[in-house]
Amino acid sequence: MKKSGFCLAGLLLAACANPPEERAAPAAPVGCAPPSEFGGYIFWLEPPAVLPGASIDLTPWFTRRPGMVEPVPPACLEDVAISGPATLGPGGRTILIDADAAPGAAIQLQGRVGESSLSGRMLVYLEEALPLVGTWAQPEAACAASGAEPVRELIFHPDGTFSLTWTPFEIYKDYWGGYAFEDGRLQLSPEDGNHIPADAAFTGTAELVGGALRLPPGLFGSPRQGTACAEPFSR
Repeated sequence: MKKSGFCLAGLLLAACANPPEERAAPAAPVGCAPPSEFGGYIFWLEPPAVLPGASIDLTPWFTRRPGMVEPVPPACLEDVAISGPATLGPGGRTILIDADAAPGAAIQLQGRVGESSLSGRMLVYLEEALPLVGTWAQPEAACAASGAEPVRELIFHPDGTFSLTWTPFEIYKDYWGGYAFEDGRLQLSPEDGNHIPADAAFTGTAELVGGALRLPPGLFGSPRQGTACAEPFSR
């Protein structure tokens, strides 16, 4: 009887010293369910312009209506596929642009969040050839101090198109069209818009100094309310 008790105690001690290994169930991604039954996923509102050798981290967005977006955890983005002069980085959510990618080359993206697919497009450009490419804005405080209305969004794309907006809201833009920049002379050629100022010259000198873009206010005209601001633009 004593021997049996000793064996039983030994077995209990062994069990306590080596508890059974518990396997945690894999956690499902947090926040990957669509926030609404209406809407869909996008990569971005404005197609980005990228430089050769650049690295782009992909972040999906959910939009219920044009111009209104909500961030989605990057971990929810799956099955990313690309075509064009780029490769997929470690983790499958970073795009590495080829160092020798040719200007004007397009990179197409495909991906999935849950059962929904999304796609996007990027254009390669060279900064020395297209120095205006990017999103520019005038300083709010400096323009307000002079009683003027700043341009809050001036976008130049590498395909030769632009858009200008004093007060961005959802997908609203004041006007848009094509542009040409050569020998310091900028020519805007509006094609359509919600407010195309009658007093705009659309042609003028553009100066790039120290990362700032200086344009004469008469070039883009007056906003719906107030006066045009003469402050330089920055990215």
